[in-house]
Amino acid sequence: MISRPRLAALALLPSLAVFAGCGHKDGAEKAPSDNIFHIAMTASPTTFDPIMVEDGTTIDMLQQVSEGLVQWTPENKVTGALAKSWDVSKDGRTYTFHLRDGVKFQDGNPMTAQDVYYSFKRAFSHKLDSPVSLTYLGDIVGSDELFAGKATELTGVKVIDPLTVAITIKKPKTYWIYTLTYPTGYILSKAEAKEDAGLTDAGLAAGAGTGPFRLTSYAPDSKVTLTANPGYWGGAPKIAGQERLIVIDAATRHSLYLSGKIDIVDEQKGDLDSDSSNAAIKDQVKFWPRAATYYIGLNQGTFAPFKDVRVRQALAYATDKQKIRHVVLRDNLDVAEDILAAGIPGADPSFKGIPYDPAKARELLAAAGYPGGKGFPAITIAYRESYPDLDKTVDLLRGMWKDNLGIDVQGKRTQWTVLLDLEHKNQLDSYHIRWAADYLDPQDYYTVLLTTHGSENHTGYSNPTYDALCDKADSMPDGPERNALYRQAARIVADDVPMIPLYYQKDIELVKPYVKNIDDGLMGHLPYKNLTLAK
Repeated sequence: MISRPRLAALALLPSLAVFAGCGHKDGAEKAPSDNIFHIAMTASPTTFDPIMVEDGTTIDMLQQVSEGLVQWTPENKVTGALAKSWDVSKDGRTYTFHLRDGVKFQDGNPMTAQDVYYSFKRAFSHKLDSPVSLTYLGDIVGSDELFAGKATELTGVKVIDPLTVAITIKKPKTYWIYTLTYPTGYILSKAEAKEDAGLTDAGLAAGAGTGPFRLTSYAPDSKVTLTANPGYWGGAPKIAGQERLIVIDAATRHSLYLSGKIDIVDEQKGDLDSDSSNAAIKDQVKFWPRAATYYIGLNQGTFAPFKDVRVRQALAYATDKQKIRHVVLRDNLDVAEDILAAGIPGADPSFKGIPYDPAKARELLAAAGYPGGKGFPAITIAYRESYPDLDKTVDLLRGMWKDNLGIDVQGKRTQWTVLLDLEHKNQLDSYHIRWAADYLDPQDYYTVLLTTHGSENHTGYSNPTYDALCDKADSMPDGPERNALYRQAARIVADDVPMIPLYYQKDIELVKPYVKNIDDGLMGHLPYKNLTLAK
């Protein structure tokens, strides 16, 4: 998912007025007496409908309220959620799920196999036109016809009995069970989630989900409030709820943490040195490995020079990733040689992408017809607003590409929802963003991001040989042969440079010492159902 790894900014004075009433009155290092977990969201929710979501900030909120048949564990394994178990047919195409008995939606309605069928059918509603359902659920038989409005039923999903449902996919896919962890696979109450209308905050608050927390209220561009679901099938959460302030500005988020008004906050690299040397909070700095890669996208469809592979290669050779790692990331994150994030099965730690070589970069650019950058149009790199680390990265790229190639670069801070919309429409010439894994499989990177018809290919990249390797690997069982095909694909795409991988993500956060039992894995923080606030 784009970081995804998809807002109106708060005005400073109204923000301060809102925040003044939500601090921990008994001190910054004491657990809140109301047993509420206080968080700062870096953007407003882009949607409240799981079949429409594309960004990680919103997914983190939605996963507290709704869930699917399966879920991730802190050990990075898939386990049952609303399904207690499942069987796979000998041909690998039909998955039969056995549902938990007694599960209820938050609106009080029982969750049955019919709700599973309804939720998957709704995901392919022609009228709702989900931007992501075919990406994550499109392997289900009948999904294309239903999405196109050429069918009225989802033939690949069959209700066997009230607690059993069978799902048939078009051909065996090793990774397919992982795709059900994405919100498009969440099961929703048909009383709230209508087939012909998007799910709103009011519908979600009315009890559309089955998750450990319930949406209580949403104050646009200000706050999301969640309360514990006492009837949750897995047992009531340990905390009473979550208060999620919407704070666009990174410095304001940091100040709120230091003043004790929130319990956890993202740490910008510019604050890391001072916080790590501050005796009062240095032990509160936490590092969390993530299956995510930050990169520069080069769109051949909107910026003509990018159609020449020599131009794309020149930019890659002119990019000093180690300098970015040192200056921006304070040597805390690893340089990305491959677009596939470290930690995902199939990733090769010994893989090498294009190295930093300014002389080679100038040679390639001259061969492409732009000696010394002469005649080359200015490049605009769009990126998410209010992230100082992204500002610094783009500033460094501006200097590198100017000094090494004579190319002018303009950075463009862009509102998050606008950036995602432009990227989705393939209208960005170049952009700095991340891809965070939707599931832990190479297909989610090499196929989804970079094949000719990949649903998240926004660079216009196309290579038939690469496509054929990915298509073959996608349908193979896990093992060395499958990985070998993806490694061949990785070499091709690294040399073709549709995008320039920069670094692999680690989340760096400040976490109050009384916050305990955060369930976390490569996919990020999992729902906070086991989190405690020690007194």
